[in-house]
Amino acid sequence: MSESNLQIFTNVLPLFEKSVTLFSGKLEKPSWSGDEHDGYQPRFANPNSGHFQLLMAVKIVSTLNAVICLLKEGYVQEVGILLRVIDECSAKILCVEEAHVKRTLTSEQKKIINEYFQFDIRKVEDIASSDKWWVDMKKVFASQARFLSEGTPNKDIHSISEMCKVIYDAYTGYVHGFYPHVMELYDTEKESFRMKGLLDTRHYQGMVMAVSSSILRAFNVFAQIAPRFDLLELRKELIYNRNIFIKSEAYNNSIERTIPAA
Repeated sequence: MSESNLQIFTNVLPLFEKSVTLFSGKLEKPSWSGDEHDGYQPRFANPNSGHFQLLMAVKIVSTLNAVICLLKEGYVQEVGILLRVIDECSAKILCVEEAHVKRTLTSEQKKIINEYFQFDIRKVEDIASSDKWWVDMKKVFASQARFLSEGTPNKDIHSISEMCKVIYDAYTGYVHGFYPHVMELYDTEKESFRMKGLLDTRHYQGMVMAVSSSILRAFNVFAQIAPRFDLLELRKELIYNRNIFIKSEAYNNSIERTIPAA
């Protein structure tokens, strides 16, 4: 990836950071909680679903900043891990947004809204005694798909949900070190594994495309929730800059370079 493309990726992040700051400004601020024995931590006194969306947005922006750092050195595998984090946070934001729009809660949305803030610093025995993970991501993706397809004629919610899951599962291979994912690190010419980045490889170019798509989805997610935070001007700004990004070299070139030769 050229320096100019990397700079385009970097240039979109301040607007995402601004968005998080504006979201935060619409909500109750955290205060110090705890005691001298366990230590003090910033916590929200009365957290709600807006706080949940805010924290997922914080995670998205922080992770994108880390992605840019890793891209500079070509750490494809590690970027894949972080893109999974971003996709999960985006899906949960839209899952909660569906609940706000429809004013009804599915069982998974109830878990997200009601249980997220119940789990604080957990002891080892708390983790060991838990028999299942917090939420079912299949149900989260289904909610995301319903929300994204709202108003679309002849919508196929199942196909959209499956596509969200496929993207998420593809990145899961980097998290768990699946066989084909780790073998991307093998250099057949040198007959050894590359463990200091994969610059100038097809795997790197493919991940650049994935980062471009992830940034586009972040634009869309932030623009979707901005009106509920009463930030209509921010929504306009996000959409305007999203359209500029779509036309940019970083978005279009990354796609062109990853199309296989006929």
